[in-house]
Amino acid sequence: MTLGTIDYLIIFTYLIFTLGLGLWFAKKEDSGGADFFVAGRSLGWFAVGASLFASNISSEHIIGLATDGFRTGLAVGNYEWGACIILIILGAVFVPFYVGSAIRTMPEFLERRYGKGAKFYLSIITIVANVLVRISVALFAAGLVIEKIFSVNMWVGIVLLSIVTLVYTAYGGLKAVVYTDSLQAVILLVGTMILSYTALSQVGGWEVLTSQVSAMDLDMVRPMDDPEMPWLGLVLGVPVLGIWYWCTDQVIVQRVLGAKSIHDARMGCLFASVLKILPVFFFVLPGLCGRILFPEADAADIFPTLVQNLLPVGLKGLLAAALIAALMSSIDSTLNSTGTLVSLDIYKHLKPNASDKSLLAVGRNTTMIVMVFGILWVMVVMRAESLFQYLQQVQAALSPAIAASFLIGVFWKRANHAGALSALIGGLVIGVLFLILDPFGSFLIGAGVNFAISIAILVIVSLMTEAPDPEKIKSLTWSQASQVINGEVTANQQVAFRLMSAGLIAVMVFLWWSFS
Repeated sequence: MTLGTIDYLIIFTYLIFTLGLGLWFAKKEDSGGADFFVAGRSLGWFAVGASLFASNISSEHIIGLATDGFRTGLAVGNYEWGACIILIILGAVFVPFYVGSAIRTMPEFLERRYGKGAKFYLSIITIVANVLVRISVALFAAGLVIEKIFSVNMWVGIVLLSIVTLVYTAYGGLKAVVYTDSLQAVILLVGTMILSYTALSQVGGWEVLTSQVSAMDLDMVRPMDDPEMPWLGLVLGVPVLGIWYWCTDQVIVQRVLGAKSIHDARMGCLFASVLKILPVFFFVLPGLCGRILFPEADAADIFPTLVQNLLPVGLKGLLAAALIAALMSSIDSTLNSTGTLVSLDIYKHLKPNASDKSLLAVGRNTTMIVMVFGILWVMVVMRAESLFQYLQQVQAALSPAIAASFLIGVFWKRANHAGALSALIGGLVIGVLFLILDPFGSFLIGAGVNFAISIAILVIVSLMTEAPDPEKIKSLTWSQASQVINGEVTANQQVAFRLMSAGLIAVMVFLWWSFS
């Protein structure tokens, strides 16, 4: 890709400003663990929502959605639109318990609701997945893009960006991550919006596009025999992956835990839900336009091809900065959450009297070690046929049992530690088998089936074993939700959240109806 002096200046300015912003928050950071791991519980709704969005969008996300838009049309955007509904569930169902109980990690919630076994299971699974899936996939995708944009060796690009991200993440904590994410979200949306508008204009507009692609390409609800997104997989699998990812995953939920109030956390969820409408039009649609404009292009190269051929000098630099922003926002979130889990859930368990200073040291050292392992694992990820699908398939194996344990734990007081641990382990085994054997022809359908099996295991084992102590879990189940909410949320705030949630759900129903 040919870049001009202005492009390089934009990219360089962005990198310096982001690093400076992160280090500024690192300098302001209090030495206490609360500031580092949950931003001193001081985040407002805008920061929470923007960071939720940005931490989800990595370079492989943008490239993968554009690639699948080129290959199969808009249906891959169901992961994005499904998240709009799941984020409302996060705010309505889980936020009162997470923020109200002042937890700092998701495994800590499972420990309070079930016991230590469930806590350590989730901690270890999340740490392993962060290293072997999230960080490595994001780095590989970013390395490919940097190689195409700057014509430098992929590994040089990976190492340089890793160092920049690592510096402000290790020393700035969650506050640095969230506020740099907010900046990155703006750059990301502006850059991809310009590309999408330009691509659609070059095609000749929406009417010309719809006349040159099949109706199926624009259909978000596909037939049962569709290999990518069958309607049953959309109904069963997408919600399961979404609940696990948006409602129970440490990487995502940690910024919610840093909110200064339940209301700010909820409004942040709604703001992120609005933003998640946009990727279908800003990430997927350009790929579909690319099929018309560059029919001979390789699907995996369609995003950089669009940038190279459609954008002038200056805007190319903005898009390159957007891709770098996507990489950094995903990596910094994953690094910070992994350091938090190792420090608070594992190290503090081994040394209960550990000082805040030692906890911070462990968290910072963990981010460095994890980054090194993530870079090394890139060599394995390079073999995947589709980065985005690789990510979804691995998550489909891990997520059903975890989602079941959180959901049932909140809504059913009789669920106990034996049931949860049996479901977590059993669901993992089933998920791995489904991943290897693919008995349903769709990993999304397999995720839905595994979710149902995990619930059955949890319920049956719980009923066969001793009930949990009602006093220990009374503030962690839905029957007590009103007491938690009433103590923190005013009547006007409650009404506002409900009305805005209903409005968003209506918008999503309209969008699905319009594109099916």
